[in-house]
Amino acid sequence: MAVVAAYETAFAEEDCDLFVAVTTADFRAGIGLPDCDVFVQSAGGRAQVLESLEVTPISAAGTGRGTIAALAHIEARSHIDENGESVATPVSIEVDYRYHLVRADGAWKLESVHDVTGGRTEGQLTAGEEQAVAETMADWRAAYSAGDCAALEASTTAGFRESMAWPDCPSFQQHITDQNAYCPMDVHPEDMRFRTFVDAHVGEIIVDVVEVCTLDVDEFGEPIDPPYETGAPYRYHLVEADGAWKIAEGENGAAAEDEPSNTNERAAIEAMRAYNDAWLEGDCDAYLATTTASFRSAMDASGCAAFGPASRSYSTAVANFAFTPTDIERRSAATFEIKSHETYDSLTDADGVPVDPPFLVDEYWVYTLVLVDGTWVITDIVILL
Repeated sequence: MAVVAAYETAFAEEDCDLFVAVTTADFRAGIGLPDCDVFVQSAGGRAQVLESLEVTPISAAGTGRGTIAALAHIEARSHIDENGESVATPVSIEVDYRYHLVRADGAWKLESVHDVTGGRTEGQLTAGEEQAVAETMADWRAAYSAGDCAALEASTTAGFRESMAWPDCPSFQQHITDQNAYCPMDVHPEDMRFRTFVDAHVGEIIVDVVEVCTLDVDEFGEPIDPPYETGAPYRYHLVEADGAWKIAEGENGAAAEDEPSNTNERAAIEAMRAYNDAWLEGDCDAYLATTTASFRSAMDASGCAAFGPASRSYSTAVANFAFTPTDIERRSAATFEIKSHETYDSLTDADGVPVDPPFLVDEYWVYTLVLVDGTWVITDIVILL
């Protein structure tokens, strides 16, 4: 709690040395205050907005070796109201923050601060937020797939439309027409979470999606049966605007790495890496050790006799394989569902014929892993479309 108090004091007194002493470098970079010049500017702006601030400790508990989570109640008098508007008469604001600390360089230092007001669980949406975002994404799907301008306005901020060069309906509809002429697109939401992390994006909801392109005919106008589908990950940032959650920003960031944080998560990720390495290296022992019998049967590669030729064919067609776990979810005590972003250079076409130059394959997969005799093994893998 002394570290928490010092952190708040550093802002109140614009004391950069104190700020550096009680925070990690990663934390300072994460909240956009990597150096003292930027910090002093931010702290000065905060001091102008806040008339008073009081921190009341609630609890502190160890969360593992060398880590602590401290909960505190914050009461402030602010010249910025809850809608972000400037007000002449200060308004009262009450929030609950959870401060995560780590032991570093012989001292306790802050590595993150989360807004948990109202009992919010870090990273989770409330039921009302989840419903509101689902409605927004349904509107966005209609806009993005069919050029529906009313749905576009309902699901996006004016700033987002301006950044995408869609200042009016005709420009947006022309974009969708051009896009669909090349490859009709659809949006499949996969993961939604609230950014509880207190930084420049506080109050933001992140929605990871897969944008799916479906081709029914080839370049010569001949039907493709079954149609060709490919999915690319994308990330949307939603903010509250006009009484709704709206898309304010988009980025190719759905493939950001989700670092495993405990022994079970690390073991599951290692099983996935070993499985992919097995295909690249023709290692049947690793293949058997990282998969269930039912999965191998579904792959038509139950044993080494079938796996050997299949892996040799695969490894000669693939170069520069890269694997990134992007979302680690433990669905139960004995089940993980983990999304991965996988890229490689394909040295052959769909029929196995060599191509020159190779072409990049960029895919998003979901692995299901189960705990069998104390070991995490893969029981299912599906492409995310």
